[in-house]
Amino acid sequence: MLSTIYSISALLISVAILCLGHGLNNTVLSMRATLENYPDWVMGVMTSAYFVGSVLGALYCARIIPIIGQIRAFAAFASVASAISLLHVMYINEISWILLRLTYGFCVTALFMVVESWLNGLATKRIRGRILSTYMTVNFLSLSLGQMFVFMAEPTEYVLFAVVSVLISLSLVPLSLTKAKPPEVMHSEHLGFKELFKISPLATIGCLSVGLSSGAFWGLAGVYFTKIGLPAHDVATLISLTFFGGLVFQWPIGICSDRFDRRKVIATVLFAMTLVTFTFAFFVSDHVTDLSYGLMALAFLQGGFAYTLYSLFISLANDFLKPKQVVKASSGLIIFHACGAIVGPILASNMMGLMGNSGLFQYMFTINFIVFIFALMRIAAGRKIPKETSDPFVIVPKTSASIGVVELDPRQQGKNVGRRKTDEE
Repeated sequence: MLSTIYSISALLISVAILCLGHGLNNTVLSMRATLENYPDWVMGVMTSAYFVGSVLGALYCARIIPIIGQIRAFAAFASVASAISLLHVMYINEISWILLRLTYGFCVTALFMVVESWLNGLATKRIRGRILSTYMTVNFLSLSLGQMFVFMAEPTEYVLFAVVSVLISLSLVPLSLTKAKPPEVMHSEHLGFKELFKISPLATIGCLSVGLSSGAFWGLAGVYFTKIGLPAHDVATLISLTFFGGLVFQWPIGICSDRFDRRKVIATVLFAMTLVTFTFAFFVSDHVTDLSYGLMALAFLQGGFAYTLYSLFISLANDFLKPKQVVKASSGLIIFHACGAIVGPILASNMMGLMGNSGLFQYMFTINFIVFIFALMRIAAGRKIPKETSDPFVIVPKTSASIGVVELDPRQQGKNVGRRKTDEE
């Protein structure tokens, strides 16, 4: 395992540096947009534009990247993403920022596709799960630590945008110097909504709802925390805690979902999410001057539950998948999550315009409560999970819409092995 980690160390270092800049970029933009007095709906559209770019990247980059090569593709898209961070402070207006976010979403998805498909090509079946876990740990920790750069300067200054540009540019150095051979084939097939819904209604609706809820939080959390009166370094601390909570909660919740009925665990997490969002919506003041332990605990719990749900829904879908459906279904669920993330920020920003700052969490509370009720209905329906297709929980990142991470999932490999044996028999 150590030798394998060493062989992919360049890729992991590139991911770490990229996520440092990526996480910082999202937070700084939301705070700066708030300070520029952009309307709530504009910030919702900006976030949606990012996810539109992400979906377009997922659909088209699998065709583009093999043509120009993995390393050159990474260098090209990283250079564009780096330049975009600087263009934000050169052209400060709503239209240019929306267009820049769309282009940035496309580029970042391409970068994750390169790394994840490369990791998949280097991973052997025996250690595939550990490589995915290592990748996820690097991903979450870097997104969390990236927020700490906010302590360097105020979002009104040029410095933080320059830091984002530097980090994204540096991320291409380790990967460009690696001797590891990149994969030659990339896939982008996916199933439609009807097929996915037949396979697992709860998993399909769940992935869509995670996009609707977490997509809004991803783009508007910085706006919310800034508007209630917190300074930039406190906003960064809270957002950092959400990512750290997502990392910490993955394993205990995953273990519970393997030992108990996964749908009941999903319902429990959804219920916890409704409580956290309800508390944010109705018990957090619109005028906060100090960062309290209670607010920090809420942020930690918010990230812990929110960033675990996606992996739970993917695991639930895998419990019902046949071998030939695995890749298409998993990539289809990624697309539906991204589609939810396109719509969610627009709906949430309009709620903020109507209901005030707390509208963000009122919206998230509504989404999670509805899916919680739907989860209870699916539990009552009593459909049993087939033993022959049931698989253990695996942490799945939602930082991109990349098919590369689907193929890195050890469950997919196991089912493919089973399929080959069946075909031979």
